[in-house]
Amino acid sequence: MKSMKFIFWMMALTFLALTSCSDDNDVDLSNRKFVRIDQSSVYLTVGEKIKVTATVDEIAGESYKLLWSVLDPNVATAESLDGNAGAITAIAAGKTIIKVETADKKLMYFADLTVTEGEKSVKILTIGSGLANDATANYLYDIAKDAGISLVIGNMYVENASLEDHVKNVTDNQAVYQYNRIAVDGSSSIQSNQSLKSIIKGENWDYIAFEESMAMAGLKDGYQTYLPQLMELVDGLATNPDVKYLLHQPWAYAKSAEDGFANYDRDQFKMYNAIVEAVWAAKESSVQIDLVVPVGTTVQNGRTSYIGEDMLQDAFHLNANTAKFAAACTWFEALFGKNEVSYSPDNLIGYDVKLSKAAAHNAIVNSKIITELLDYKESPARIYIDFGPIESPAPFNNYRFPGDPALENLKDDKGNTTPFCLVVEKGFSGTLERGLENTLGFPKTASEDMFFSDGITIPVSSFKMSGLTKGEKYTFTFYGHINDSNTQTEYRVIGANEGSACLVNDFNPDRVAAVKGIEPAEDGTVNIELQPGPDNTQWAKFFGINVMVVMPEGN
Repeated sequence: MKSMKFIFWMMALTFLALTSCSDDNDVDLSNRKFVRIDQSSVYLTVGEKIKVTATVDEIAGESYKLLWSVLDPNVATAESLDGNAGAITAIAAGKTIIKVETADKKLMYFADLTVTEGEKSVKILTIGSGLANDATANYLYDIAKDAGISLVIGNMYVENASLEDHVKNVTDNQAVYQYNRIAVDGSSSIQSNQSLKSIIKGENWDYIAFEESMAMAGLKDGYQTYLPQLMELVDGLATNPDVKYLLHQPWAYAKSAEDGFANYDRDQFKMYNAIVEAVWAAKESSVQIDLVVPVGTTVQNGRTSYIGEDMLQDAFHLNANTAKFAAACTWFEALFGKNEVSYSPDNLIGYDVKLSKAAAHNAIVNSKIITELLDYKESPARIYIDFGPIESPAPFNNYRFPGDPALENLKDDKGNTTPFCLVVEKGFSGTLERGLENTLGFPKTASEDMFFSDGITIPVSSFKMSGLTKGEKYTFTFYGHINDSNTQTEYRVIGANEGSACLVNDFNPDRVAAVKGIEPAEDGTVNIELQPGPDNTQWAKFFGINVMVVMPEGN
């Protein structure tokens, strides 16, 4: 195969011949004709397909019929598309050359193509106001990985941006977006001041999703006026000839919301119904939307359960655990048609995992109506324990100081007295009060103080819990929060069996660790040990606990 250097040398000679000047040095611009491939190098994985484009001169460019080919058809194939574009499909690993030429064979151009082996990843990009980032950035990657599907997830957003705003931003090439990307290996990165043009063209997206701002989500004008414009602009930038376009259905405001809620007379059901009507009208119009992801319906389904308004952590954003997992389940089933999500997050109890999956599946099956989650109206009884001198209101049981007597006959969140008893066995260094907030739905009093130990002087602290039912399985959920760096606590629960979980305590408003499926010993007891986690590099090996929640798992 000729080298690229030789090919371009021959092209240069051809170009000089075509553009030679007359004897009086006048330049005949009508002879300055060219075609060139916009991408100098293309990299694909076996099975991947990409759209490449060519630029032609303005003098005769519109009359050119372009032909696309690949020099080694065993590596890839090519087909011509409309608009000076070609589609390249990778077949086998190797290197070759992409060629574009005019039908008369007088003008041609080349680009390098490299195809590598490897699992083809499904690439998803959302463009919105941050709601889709809420829905996809936490659990979707893990759900797909558990199902054997490799994902790349990109979320581009400007807070409260509307479809009209996105049209302006693409047209003016405004670099105003926050870009949250989860790579194929699960690592995440956040970049500020990004443009839609650079991110859309920079990756070969399989799915591109749009969302209207929350305040405008139930108003049809934006979908009818600006969505077609936005899709046309994005389609001109997308590199995947088979890209599918989605609409992400926003959810209705919490009943406590202020701004934007007035558009719907501050009526949550009115807002939900307006969103459904507007989104599906857009899907069923002439706009080529392939799929609606009905997360708004999932959230409304979840609101019929015992969780209620706590599906959101504030007026706008999904709560950190149950609602975000339910939203991710909705995305997964919408994209891949799998109605059984086997993945279960460590920080959710089994009951809430089932609730989330039910909310999501019913939203996929009945996307336009609310499904009452009748099996989840009442939560299983849970024991909440707050550690530290600042007391929390019911349903919390307050263990104020490590030297206090045992907490006996702990009350559950329904106000019932239980036989459970908790006592410190191996002591702690003491208590801390840092005034820190949380977004888990706990009162601030639960996150602003804690029991702690310096692991250098006290390597292990522990509790003993008694009164548990032999043969029953329990989930123990732990929360710790400290405004420090490099801390991590390992929580180990030991009964007839044992399990452990680690939690980074640094600046932690919303992360928890759960140990599931623990059966008590023959005498109905478990030991709960705390120690520095394996990644704890804090100078004193700090570890600690703010809150513990204990729940029977049932059958």
